[in-house]
Amino acid sequence: MKFAQFFSTLFVALLLASPAVAQESQPVENAEFGVTITPPAKWEVTPGNDKAVASFKHQGSQSQIEVVGTKLVTPDVADVFFKTFHKTLTESDFEQTSQEETTLGGSKGMLTSYKFTHSGVTLEVVVFEFLRDSTAWLAVGYMQDADKADYIGDFKSVVENMKFKAAAE
Repeated sequence: MKFAQFFSTLFVALLLASPAVAQESQPVENAEFGVTITPPAKWEVTPGNDKAVASFKHQGSQSQIEVVGTKLVTPDVADVFFKTFHKTLTESDFEQTSQEETTLGGSKGMLTSYKFTHSGVTLEVVVFEFLRDSTAWLAVGYMQDADKADYIGDFKSVVENMKFKAAAE
């Protein structure tokens, strides 16, 4: 599925999503990436796309947070992965509204925000990208613009609370 189709489908799914797919809000452990990701309070663990290591949804607002990890052959190719993701957003008519280097939970990376309006609803997409060892990570938050101030802290807490196992474990 092309990225543009994915984001269009995700946008519609966020607006129409059913609570029936939600699971109990417990940390998500992923052995392949050696990470445990904890949902914020009042967010539910949900099935994500096939690339998501963890996916969470806030039922009241339909906001969503996904964490995607991609193992790289060498860490220096992370830039290509990140640029491709951002290019896909801008080519799908998402407007970049801010970008800054920041550190969340000990991970130094880039925090970027986008807006996309469809059918009178403005969707905010917040992306935090960082590299850890030979894995490129994207934490992506989807929320309506009116909800961003309420849920940006929850988004950041997901990254801040990621627990990585040591490579030797």
